[in-house]
Amino acid sequence: MTRKVPVSVTLDRPIYDLIDEMITRRIFKDRSHAVNAALDFLAWTLKNNPNLFYGERIVQQTPPTHQQQHGTNQRFPR
Repeated sequence: MTRKVPVSVTLDRPIYDLIDEMITRRIFKDRSHAVNAALDFLAWTLKNNPNLFYGERIVQQTPPTHQQQHGTNQRFPR
């Protein structure tokens, strides 16, 4: 096992909340574990397939949702 070095980081709130949610779900044991796992994955990606990190970002489009009109119910149409 390698020697650990204490550091301090500042996270955006959505990332912080995501990490805490994963700790609650017991995916990670603590924030340090989550950050180490993420950085280990980043290092592996940069070494083995850097295009996944540096390549073009493709944003997935979500299909449009149909808004229900006020006073209508799809289960009981008039």
